[in-house]
Amino acid sequence: MGRTRQFDAAQALDQAMEVFWQKGYADTSMNDLVQATGVSRYGIYGTFGNKRELFLAALDRYAQMTAGVKMRALRQPDASLPEIKGYFRDMLRLNRSNWADMGCMICNTAIEVAPQDEEIEAAVQGYLTMLTVIFSKALKNAKANGEIPADTDHRRMGRYLTGQLMGLVVFVRSGMAKKDIKAYAESVIDSLG
Repeated sequence: MGRTRQFDAAQALDQAMEVFWQKGYADTSMNDLVQATGVSRYGIYGTFGNKRELFLAALDRYAQMTAGVKMRALRQPDASLPEIKGYFRDMLRLNRSNWADMGCMICNTAIEVAPQDEEIEAAVQGYLTMLTVIFSKALKNAKANGEIPADTDHRRMGRYLTGQLMGLVVFVRSGMAKKDIKAYAESVIDSLG
C-alpha cells in the first residue's frame, strides 16, 4: 500500500489562489494547480473538491487576506478619514509592485466568471458589500469627528469608495500609465476633503 503524501492545505490554497489570480478561472487547468501546489490531482480533489470548489475557497482566502492585512487600519473601530486616505495611498504603493500587475482577484472574477455562476457572483457581491461596510463605518466616524460634512450619507459614500477602488484596480490591471493611475487615486483622495 502506497504512502499518502502529506501537504500543508493552507499553503496549497495560497498557491492555488495565486495561480487563479494570475491566470483567471478559465485559463487555469488542473495541471497548473498540480504544478503550482506540488499536490496530486487526487490530493486536491480529496482536500478541496473540484476546480470550481477550489476556486471558491481561493476567492474566500483572497477576501480574508485583503480584508485582514491590507485593510487592517480601516477595520479599527475608530478608523476615519485618515485611514481611508491612507488606504488609497497604500494602493498607489502597490501600483509599483508585481502584485499590482495581477489586479484584484475579486474584480477579475466579477468580469470573467460571476456573470455565469450565481454562487461565484454571490461571493463577489459579498466581498463588495464587505468593502462598502468597512468604508461606511470609517466615514460614519469621520462625520462624528467633524472630518467630513455632517450631512454626508456615509453609506452612499461607502459604495462610491468601493466603486472607486474597483476602478483603480482595473486601471492598474489594464496597464494604464502609472502617472495617470496616481492622478486618479489622488482625485479620489481629494474628493474626501
